[in-house]
Amino acid sequence: MTSALVTFDFIMSYIVLARKWRPQRFDDLVGQESVVKTFKNALSSGKIVHAYLFSGPRGVGKTTSARLLAKALNCTQLTDNEPCGVCPSCKAITSGSSVDVIEIDGASNTGVDAVRELRETVKYAPSGSKYKIYIIDEVHMLSTPAFNALLKTLEEPPPHVIFIFATTEPKKILPTILSRCQHHAFRRMTKGRIKEQLSKITSAEKINIEDAALDMIAKAADGSMRDALTLLDQACSFSNDITAEELQGLLGLPETEIVTNLCETILSGDISRTLSIIKELTDRGSDLRQLTRELVENFRNIAIVKVTDDAEGLLEFTQEEVQKLKQHASAVGIEHLTLLLTELLRLEGEVRNAVHPRYTLELGLLRTSFVKGMTSIEDILKMLGAPAGPAGTPAAGPAPAEKAALPKEKPADTIKETTAAGKVTEPLSSEDTLCKEEVWKKLLEGVDAQDHLLACKLSEARVMNLNSTELSIGFNGGMSVLADSIKSKAAVIKPILKSICGHNLKLSILSLPKEEGKIDKKKMKEDVYAEPLVKDALRIFDGSLIKVNPLEDGQEINE
Repeated sequence: MTSALVTFDFIMSYIVLARKWRPQRFDDLVGQESVVKTFKNALSSGKIVHAYLFSGPRGVGKTTSARLLAKALNCTQLTDNEPCGVCPSCKAITSGSSVDVIEIDGASNTGVDAVRELRETVKYAPSGSKYKIYIIDEVHMLSTPAFNALLKTLEEPPPHVIFIFATTEPKKILPTILSRCQHHAFRRMTKGRIKEQLSKITSAEKINIEDAALDMIAKAADGSMRDALTLLDQACSFSNDITAEELQGLLGLPETEIVTNLCETILSGDISRTLSIIKELTDRGSDLRQLTRELVENFRNIAIVKVTDDAEGLLEFTQEEVQKLKQHASAVGIEHLTLLLTELLRLEGEVRNAVHPRYTLELGLLRTSFVKGMTSIEDILKMLGAPAGPAGTPAAGPAPAEKAALPKEKPADTIKETTAAGKVTEPLSSEDTLCKEEVWKKLLEGVDAQDHLLACKLSEARVMNLNSTELSIGFNGGMSVLADSIKSKAAVIKPILKSICGHNLKLSILSLPKEEGKIDKKKMKEDVYAEPLVKDALRIFDGSLIKVNPLEDGQEINE
């Protein structure tokens, strides 16, 4: 019986794109130009500090930059401040076998014992390189005692030791550590730069992929080049010819058209259509958590288009995409849009942690449909400022039947004169009532044309007396608080009154005592219920009218 050892050359021969295309030179770093420039200037001038801190989102090149800096510092053939990549030191760092570049995972070495061991090893000189470099990834995971144990070494390290820390959460690092490091913040990559790099890689790797699919990957990567390459790897494993439709199904991404339609139904308050779209996406197996994130992002984009003129630059969208967003923005006010975005942001957190994402999403979108029926504060103020009837209708005028029985109006010269002593003559007779009311009506119309709010206040007054020298008006009971406001606007009213009567009239404004007498409670309640503003309030809040309090005496009218 014989045995044979069989080897398979293809095992582990494939290198994922994120590792294969890891930058080997500073110039290969995408989207971190300011950091690269700082490193090159420091290398050329010899201003190398003993501790660096690299912070930024995941997948933007922090650990890669740490390795490149370690290569450059120990490279024996440095050219144009770039590591050569061919000397023994560069090759050893690339392969991860260098004894002078030690990479430590902060997440798995959080205790003080690991830092004490490190403090013992920093005393020894590098074996064959210029520097001994410690790269500690996710350094924010170290415990507070571990940080404290590192302080003294970090403040006064041996001349041959350099620390490079990398973290995604610099705020969790102690201030005493931050003050001892040179901090470099790595930026999130733009969608355009990620797509550009993906196009370069797909061309070199001979990967057939649609441009729309590259857009989807660049957007889904959320600023991380590593995430983008991982998604591209996944797509390549699925198909040799990658289309946008296949990528949507593979990654569970909702179609752009469906997200657009969903936004339209939310803006229109069509909850029935909204729930139908959710059902369609659920049947397709779409990730509802991803859908909610897409909705939040889309409404955020609509808000940016609504409030700024430089939407293309801020959103990195094409002009056609911005035009679609502007169409949505034109259909909603900024108050409603703010409410929708606030509700969706809350909904995104609820869906992310929900046991039943579909039910949570449907309930949240049902809440957003209420926003469509809401009245803005500005509109409510306008409605509150509008008079109950036509602007020219006096507040205390006679009934229409009484007007019909009155004779034709008399000319303005029928207004009674005052005596020489200045005493006011008797009020106008019933024959002169129409003339008095016509003057009052024209006055209200003239004031309304200049100051609508003032006309609303003035319409609450009652004409007490009108003659050739004076117009007396009074505010009864609770409306007497308007007297001071009208007095302050007398300069607006008097010119209009002069243009109506042909000469100056004195304007007297009186606060009348509360009227005594029985209130027709039934009629008052009917009048209040007939008010359009009251009807709208009852409809919007699904309420009912319970009682009415008269302003004059504070009485309550119950059902």
